[in-house]
Amino acid sequence: MLHRLHLLGFSAFERSTLASCVRLAATRFPGYVEVANFADADFLVADAEAPQALAAVLACERLADTVFVGRHAPEGAAAWMPRPLDALLLLRELDAIVALRATTLAPAAVATAWPPGVISTWPPETAAVAQVLPAPGEQALIVDDSEVASCYLARRLRRLGMPSVGARTSGEALERLARQRFEFVFVDVELGEHSELDGLALCRQLRRQPAPGAREAVLVLVSAHHGEVDRVRGALAGADAYLGKPLDDGELTRLVSRPPRAAAPAARH
Repeated sequence: MLHRLHLLGFSAFERSTLASCVRLAATRFPGYVEVANFADADFLVADAEAPQALAAVLACERLADTVFVGRHAPEGAAAWMPRPLDALLLLRELDAIVALRATTLAPAAVATAWPPGVISTWPPETAAVAQVLPAPGEQALIVDDSEVASCYLARRLRRLGMPSVGARTSGEALERLARQRFEFVFVDVELGEHSELDGLALCRQLRRQPAPGAREAVLVLVSAHHGEVDRVRGALAGADAYLGKPLDDGELTRLVSRPPRAAAPAARH
């Protein structure tokens, strides 16, 4: 399994060095690949001396996913390393984070992420977490024009063991759904001026003419407007569930662990 990295900040020379290192690391274990989208990344590598990079990490509450490079790192960061940039040291730090997290995953998730024999013990206290984790291989699509909001939801899904990818517009969402199957599709109601369809219209289209990746997906509308009328409009558009902003962690956990469309999992087999 390739772990996805996103680079924040850095000079052109440092970015080139890091990108070359990541490309070479795709053939090792653990493997890594660079992604262009902030919300699609499993881990972030950030320039600790670039204020915008630090602000982006804090805004999305991803300190625990970030390796900082520079003179210092904020409290709660996953790892820190000084300059000059050492690509091999970076890989060692990332490997340590991956190994640590593997010991806190559910057994099925560990089996998909690590070869036999790499993880030999399983902490019994994680049994309760395993009961709410989705099945291995499940993935969500987050359709939201706000990178911060998309990152916020992606982080909470990751805590539940569900990776996700993002789409900024309705058109990008349809393109992704044409290529890939998703178990959940989270759609913001207001998708901004760059989207041809708003969230309700996109939901209706996916119900009338479902893209291949949405045929079995649970469609979830997400909005800051979540009164009774808003929820009825969502149901009429064909949504399976409706989440209000700010997100309630308990409601999200229940939704992921007990999807409203009971027939969907059976249809996958």
